[in-house]
Amino acid sequence: MADKADWCDANVRHFIDICKGEIEAGNRPLGFFNRTGWKNVISKHEEKTGQKLTKKQLKNKWDNMKKEYTWFMELKNSATGLGWNEAKRTVECSKEWWDEHFTVIIHCSFSMLSYCVTC
Repeated sequence: MADKADWCDANVRHFIDICKGEIEAGNRPLGFFNRTGWKNVISKHEEKTGQKLTKKQLKNKWDNMKKEYTWFMELKNSATGLGWNEAKRTVECSKEWWDEHFTVIIHCSFSMLSYCVTC
């Protein structure tokens, strides 16, 4: 049986390093990990963290990290009115900017939810 995933900063860093290693080893040839790649990711992650996670748990984390990275890059590269704090490695914005854009995000989320429910 699989453990409940603990995605503390250290475990996320291990996961990223393991995935990077498998990509460099050629185990993600067509844009997704092959059987050997996933086998290695699962075993190396358990070895590093002590967590026995399933392929599904690790793939869910991978997919969520890809979405977060895409959102982050859109914010960092496309949005205006933002700054970058190099020391903290974070995006900086005013409360007003966040309030305005958070409202748009909420509106879009509800619109998408309504669309999905009616499908």
